[in-house]
Amino acid sequence: MGTLDLSKIRESEYVNAFQFHPEFVKEFVDNISRSGNKKRIINQFNNRLRMVLELGDVDHGLSWLEHLKEYGNMYSLHLDEGSTNYRLLFSKNKDGKYFLRMFYEREGKDATSYRKNVPIAISRRDNK
Repeated sequence: MGTLDLSKIRESEYVNAFQFHPEFVKEFVDNISRSGNKKRIINQFNNRLRMVLELGDVDHGLSWLEHLKEYGNMYSLHLDEGSTNYRLLFSKNKDGKYFLRMFYEREGKDATSYRKNVPIAISRRDNK
């Protein structure tokens, strides 16, 4: 398995408008490195960051952007690659949008559910 070239993400002007928890960055690199289509997922990530930034408010009813209302100030940005579904959990704060947790969602698998992953994101947000 090769290494993940993050230069395409780092060069994006949109990435600088967001904050990323260090553990989120590790999860992103790990998941994307194993994906089989790094370039497509990184492009999708950059495009969705751009749209979130341009829209400002994240409550626009986009199919790939979900407000997890039962968890308060928590949102899920979806990245899809074929049958692979990644969920990137973030919250909004006074400094902007803060990405906290990334996980690979497998339908019907409790270990990859929101119920297991949102508490991790909340803990990271509250203990930053």
